[in-house]
Amino acid sequence: AQVDPAGIVERLRESLGARAVVADDPGYDDARAVWNGMIDARPAVVVRAVTTSEMQDVVRAAESVLPLAVRNGGHNVAGFGTIDEGIVLDLSGLRDVEVDAGERLAVVGGGATLERFVHPVTPCAYAQ
Repeated sequence: AQVDPAGIVERLRESLGARAVVADDPGYDDARAVWNGMIDARPAVVVRAVTTSEMQDVVRAAESVLPLAVRNGGHNVAGFGTIDEGIVLDLSGLRDVEVDAGERLAVVGGGATLERFVHPVTPCAYAQ
């Protein structure tokens, strides 16, 4: 049985609501934008996942028929965090960084940028 890409996008919209952004939505251009302005991909849907379960749902949906790009911080110069006519899994809402200095352990969210990581790891560099 062949899978309908439009049906996949619609199911993601039904389950994720406003966090699944498509071309007809007012925030689509902002949602699809990446740091390198020369990259102008038009994904079928940009999903702003905030839980592990949502990320798993998006990956399963993509496995069936649509190409998938995962956007972490969105700063890849080549634009690998986006894709035409596929699913962009946007992890920018997962930017938390927790550091346990005693255990020498950091837990970093998938959308954390270097700035979000460096500050808690080396706070003395910012204490001026």
